[in-house]
Amino acid sequence: MAAPNSEAIAPDDAAQESGISPRTLAFREAYRTQIAPAYSGLIHVALIYLIGGAMLWYAIPHIHAPSLAEWGVVPVVILLCNVFEWFLHAQVMHKPRPGFMGIYKRHTLAHHQFFTQSVPFHESTRDYRIVFFPPYALITFIAMSAIGAFVLDHLWSSNAAWLLMCTTTGMYLNYEFFHWCCHVEDDRIVRHLPFVNTIRRHHIAHHDTSIMMHRNMNLTYPIADWLFGTSDLDRGLLGHLFNGYDTRFVKPKQAMMPPREASQPHGAD
Repeated sequence: MAAPNSEAIAPDDAAQESGISPRTLAFREAYRTQIAPAYSGLIHVALIYLIGGAMLWYAIPHIHAPSLAEWGVVPVVILLCNVFEWFLHAQVMHKPRPGFMGIYKRHTLAHHQFFTQSVPFHESTRDYRIVFFPPYALITFIAMSAIGAFVLDHLWSSNAAWLLMCTTTGMYLNYEFFHWCCHVEDDRIVRHLPFVNTIRRHHIAHHDTSIMMHRNMNLTYPIADWLFGTSDLDRGLLGHLFNGYDTRFVKPKQAMMPPREASQPHGAD
């Protein structure tokens, strides 16, 4: 789906009543007109979790009495998935790369126009079209994981291979659930869930247009953001993971600018 034209948007009474800027409201309305009438957000989500669930249902019975070393595949793959998630978000979803322009347009030019830091929430399940990845993205991710599993199976053991498949699939489903938690308006439950409340604040801050291109790229656990110095927080790793909604450690905006921008006086041309 192409990103609607977001230029030359006039003020609107509905925007003022809802608290949404006229620009954002107009973009949302234009985007929604492009969603197929037959689209169902609930079916969209169900397909993702059916694919992931089927993968886990098939893989788990192939794991037989794994050794402690084989279990070690799980934390290693979780960390690798975290870095991959960070890399994909920072270097593909937020940068126009030849061959990946569709991803860049869907994310930077559509998702970040639809959801802003001041209006980060979806209004109905039809908005799931711009919250969740297409179901085929999980199939692609499973196929990519299968390459690593094939290598592990031949170099080490089938247990390690199947544990890799289970972990990567689980991390993908984790990503989608956490992302939904970031964009759901009612936070009476999620604000009290460890890790979820952390990534909700982390990701909504990412939707601030002044930092979105270079800060808060993780969407499961902000490990890679801490590791590579791209977080908006000035804390250690445990502080990042269990930060919740705490804003006491947020860096000043000037400190979060890229070096070229930070060296200029505020408001400089």
